Amino acid sequence: MARFTEGLEAFKERARAKLGDDISDRELLEHYCTKRMSTACIEGRNGTKYSHAIPNFQSRQFPQVWIKTPAQYFGETQKVVGFPVLRKKYRDPLKKLAFDQKVHDPELRAALTRRALKATIQPVSTFMSSLRHRTSPSKRAGGKGARTGPAYINGAVFNPAVLMAFLNIFRIYYNWFEPRQYKGPGAAAGSESPVPAGMSSIRIPGTKETLEIPKMATTTPVMLTPAMRLGADPEKSNGQPRKAPDPRRVLYRPWLYHGTPLWRKFEDR
Repeated sequence: MARFTEGLEAFKERARAKLGDDISDRELLEHYCTKRMSTACIEGRNGTKYSHAIPNFQSRQFPQVWIKTPAQYFGETQKVVGFPVLRKKYRDPLKKLAFDQKVHDPELRAALTRRALKATIQPVSTFMSSLRHRTSPSKRAGGKGARTGPAYINGAVFNPAVLMAFLNIFRIYYNWFEPRQYKGPGAAAGSESPVPAGMSSIRIPGTKETLEIPKMATTTPVMLTPAMRLGADPEKSNGQPRKAPDPRRVLYRPWLYHGTPLWRKFEDR
């Protein structure tokens, strides 16, 4: 990761010397990865090359080329990305290549780079961590304690059908209704906003006196839901940001209550 950071910063300096300072860090990252990405293969003991794709994807209906991206961040190093689902514009030429062939088309390489930079398991990991910390029914039922011995969590869901229904409700709320700050190396444009120049007050510890100092931060993360970060209704037609919808109207308005006084109560609030 240190070598990647050092190489990327050197690339940015050379690129900005030629192209100017108006080009964004995200665009420079894409250019850097487009030039340096390579086709990924698994090499056996005897030097034979094998595809990275699992048997389910080793068929003619899927592109066989998997990409090794040079971007080393999110704690995911040496990342290899496949593209079983892709736009027809890029899918057809990619399907013509064998699993060990290099992608030469500049437009196709740029398209694969944009998708490879967004490929990460971090959202899934964050979602599962949030699920287990915030919803006790989804916690593991058993455990082994060094002193107390085996124990279980009262209220844990043992019926898979009940747990699946519960997870679906949490998934919708987590992805659509709860804005959170997020700004990482793979974040797209629009995940942060500029901070107006000005002064901020800092209290001297142990006293009631304050000091006025210039604001250090130039940008701040924008509060968005995961769905908004992926482009779901980021703003209204007048340029104003959309508010997260009322969970009661989505999670607690099933067909069972349609046309009843309870349904009207949700609609009128």
